[in-house]
This record gives sequence, structure tokens and C-alpha cells, in this order.
Amino acid sequence: MAVNLNIKTNSKEISAKFKKFGSVLPRIIDKGVKQAGFQLVDRIRTQTKKGIDFKDRRFAPYSEGYIKQLQREGKPTAVDLFYSGRMLGALTPSMVKKTGKHKVTLAFSRKEEIDKAFFNQVTTDPQREFFGFNTKTEKIINKAFNRFVEKELQKFKLWVQEKILHQISYLPFLVYLAQV
Repeated sequence: MAVNLNIKTNSKEISAKFKKFGSVLPRIIDKGVKQAGFQLVDRIRTQTKKGIDFKDRRFAPYSEGYIKQLQREGKPTAVDLFYSGRMLGALTPSMVKKTGKHKVTLAFSRKEEIDKAFFNQVTTDPQREFFGFNTKTEKIINKAFNRFVEKELQKFKLWVQEKILHQISYLPFLVYLAQV
């Protein structure tokens, strides 16, 4: 007595799907990281407008002389680093640049605005550190990044998806004041 067992597999189809997945994954991550960069720009602007630095502390007050100058010019005296709007206006989503494998850099678009930002961030006493992020911001952006990648990966309908998501859960950022 003999038994013939014929097994048909879709191994070629699965292999093709994994190959496609392997070529698409880096693009998904790069797109997610760039979106995270846009989100960080928005967060920096929002916090600065509220007068809060990236460490969630209120900005140091302006000097009395500077407050008098602002009052003479009819400008608000709230410490929000907003005088003409040019400095934060130069921190645009278009300046979120891919600077390496799965990395983006945020920068200001004009040298004059870089100098203002550098003055506020580093050289003025007291410093008003607005350009950066803390662990709270990192967690918020990381969560959005992971949701984006998960959504993109669901398009592949792979059973290994959960395992892959845990391995790519990271947020590589390079945030610095670029001197042009």
C-alpha cells in the first residue's frame, strides 16, 4: 500500500512579496522620518509661541530696556521670540532635509535667522533654548512615526508584521543650529 502526497505551495508568491517588502521598507521609514521632522518643526513653533522652551520651562524675561523698546514700537512684550516673524518663519518644513539613511535635519533657511536663533539658543544670558526636543516630545513624535509605519506595513498583510514593527520603533533625529 502506497500513499502519494502532493503538496502545492505558494512559496514563489511569498518570496516575491518579501522581496518587494524589503525594497519598500526603507522608503516607508524615510517618509515616516520626514513626517516626524515636520511634526517637530510644528512642535517647536507651537512651544515657542507659548513662551516655553523645549525643556517645558518658561522663557527667561526680556531685559527692561528691550521691553521698553517693544512698547515704543507697539509690539507685544510677551517672551515668545517673535519680533518680525522672520526667525521662526525661516524654520520651514521645506528645510527638513534628508541627511542620511533614515535621518533628517531641521535647519533655518537664511543665515540672518540662523544667527538670531543661535543668539537666543546659545549666546544670550539667560539662554532661551527653543530649538530642540525632550523625551516627552520624542515619545509623541515616535508614537506618530510608529502609527505611520504600521499603517504602511498593513498594506503588505504579512504575518510577521508585529515582529517587524517592534524592531523599527525608533526616531533618529539630528537637531542643531547649522552655520551656513
